[in-house]
Amino acid sequence: MRRNARIGAFTLVELLISIGIIGLLIGILIPALFKTRQAGRKTHCLSNLRGLAMAQVMYAAENKNLLVVADDGSHNIQGSWIGLLEPYAGKSLIRVCPEDQSRFFYQPDATTGNPVLRTTSYAINNYVSPTHSPLAEPVRRITQVRHASRVIQFVELAESGSYAVADHIHVQLFYSSAVPHLTLNRINAQMPVGRHGGTRRQWSGVLNYAFLDGHVESLAVSDVYTSPDENRFNPEVAR
Repeated sequence: MRRNARIGAFTLVELLISIGIIGLLIGILIPALFKTRQAGRKTHCLSNLRGLAMAQVMYAAENKNLLVVADDGSHNIQGSWIGLLEPYAGKSLIRVCPEDQSRFFYQPDATTGNPVLRTTSYAINNYVSPTHSPLAEPVRRITQVRHASRVIQFVELAESGSYAVADHIHVQLFYSSAVPHLTLNRINAQMPVGRHGGTRRQWSGVLNYAFLDGHVESLAVSDVYTSPDENRFNPEVAR
């Protein structure tokens, strides 16, 4: 009986080998699970943006092709344009990206002198909001945009800094001709570059975008902006 018991028991070497194999499997599985979780969050965020984009399509259809606009810049009603779109969505639109870790959702931002909470992860491209457009002839209706499928309308908003509680971004401030590397810094100040892949705060950083025709995409920053003459924000240059 003793002999059989010894034969059925694990030796120390066998136990160490088993632990090593388990550790190896965990090391392989954890990164895969992390990537799967990250992909799921990116898809969830894309779905949020798709909801906004389709609500805009319905809004335009019922309002003579008008585009929803950012507020007057007071910062008192961040995301109010989402509330305007909700009746056309037929449901409550989801305002928060699952990857958004901004502290201003629960801690008011007082840097503007008027403490306000962040209410959304998303913002309007100011080139397609007549209240803040830098264009000589602001775009008010989608019919004014020749290549609607190439022009971004909604973006993801930086989690901190001066744009954390804004409802639109200022694309015309991105570019620095004097110091080229500052262009990327300026983009990072307004959008959370790399939230959904690529390298954080670099040109390869991936974000989600909603376009004027209602479709959404995950794209690297280098795919949507390189200069004032080559970008997908300004409807006058987007091709």
